[in-house]
Amino acid sequence: MFEIGNIVMHPSAGVCCIEDIREEKLTDKKRMYYIMHPLSDQKKSTLYVPVDTDKLRLRKLMSKEEIIYVIKHSATEDIEWIDNNNLRKSAYLNIVRSDDISKIIALLIKLHKRKNSLLETGKKFSASDERIMHDAEKKIFQEFSHSLKIQEEHVPEFIMTQLLEKN
Repeated sequence: MFEIGNIVMHPSAGVCCIEDIREEKLTDKKRMYYIMHPLSDQKKSTLYVPVDTDKLRLRKLMSKEEIIYVIKHSATEDIEWIDNNNLRKSAYLNIVRSDDISKIIALLIKLHKRKNSLLETGKKFSASDERIMHDAEKKIFQEFSHSLKIQEEHVPEFIMTQLLEKN
């Protein structure tokens, strides 16, 4: 169980701060809820997450050591390029929605390589691939930025440095 003041990773809202834990009657019965705000939106939205839910997994942020491990492990992940747009979109969205950070990083690398090779040949990168890449970056960059205490724009450089560094 988390406590007030904990910073957690929400699967869709990103990095959030738990502001309160209290009983609320939002449905037909009273339940205990984590009341939290995404750090990225300056407390404009409030999330109510049941403390006892199995549907939504909150987790603590990764440490620097855990981040370095998942970055290095991502190099062993093999993300296949799927030619069919609909199948690719579905498969890649499932990766982004998962909590498998190594796979998400591997997907980001695959998408960036594909985008660069298309741009070199004068072709366009699809809008759906661009959205998937953006969502994956948001998920990874927010958490890494907060945990590593660096600006989000420095996260790609940190990832590349770790990938290029020999054990």
